[in-house]
Amino acid sequence: MDRLFLGIADTNHYALIVVGNSFGEIICTGVGGSVNHRCWGLEQARFNLKNILAELGTAIRVKIAGVCFTYMRENEVARHEVLPVADGLVHEAALLHVEDFTTTGALGIHSPKERLFLMGDHLGLAILQSEGGQRCAVRHEELLENSLFREGCLLEWVKALDRLGEQGDFEALWAACNVSCHLVRLAGRLGRCFSRPDPVIGLSGSVLLGSQTIRQMVENMLSALYPQAEVIDAPLAPAKGAYLSSLFTRKRELRREVLTTFYDSACEVMKRGWLDFVIHNSPQAQGNRSQVVWTPLCIVPAAGV
Repeated sequence: MDRLFLGIADTNHYALIVVGNSFGEIICTGVGGSVNHRCWGLEQARFNLKNILAELGTAIRVKIAGVCFTYMRENEVARHEVLPVADGLVHEAALLHVEDFTTTGALGIHSPKERLFLMGDHLGLAILQSEGGQRCAVRHEELLENSLFREGCLLEWVKALDRLGEQGDFEALWAACNVSCHLVRLAGRLGRCFSRPDPVIGLSGSVLLGSQTIRQMVENMLSALYPQAEVIDAPLAPAKGAYLSSLFTRKRELRREVLTTFYDSACEVMKRGWLDFVIHNSPQAQGNRSQVVWTPLCIVPAAGV
């Protein structure tokens, strides 16, 4: 029986999920409710994890040999804190692991070249992984200053922004430009450290990928700054990195063919449009943060339907 490995990247508002096998092949991807007990409480975190595992199905769940959780820096969670969340839900034989979001974000971009992960969500985050293995990160604590945006209504906001922007609304275009400039400045701070002119820049986050207006502005500015750079959508990069990290706990070293399979598999997922489907259909927690909110899971197979 081939073992499977689960990567869960928690943004404090929702969780990105990637399942893959021991050969580096992605089996399925999805978006579910946050499993961060610090934000939502232990009961809600367990409820969301239970639903994530249930949606994966028994055929996948019984094969899971390792699970890696990764959390945003302001809510870093140690392994012993994850145990109560996963207790009785994850198979006892499965290895539980917690990895830093900076590590998984860079690791999950499917390119062997120098890569920069740029995330635009409730906050802005940029992570650079150099060819030599050095890693550094910068962040913008409050990408959106209005407190309403911190309460989980980002999807509605970006939809309205695009709709008004298409109508030429000045305030909407100004807001889009303001957010885009913040994100490009983050990338620029790390771009000074590029050792080659053709890095891969992966874009992620419900603001950056949820708004076509913001995404296009960011890509245009990045292309002007780094003409040879390859700009790609990387909505599941942290979860893919968590999957690889989980695989790494079982294998002392990742062989080149495993990483090659992972890169090829991730590219194939992109070609099939599954990642775009996930990011455009990813639900967000709505309403007040203090309320208990369940975000439904969307599981998408990585191979034919």
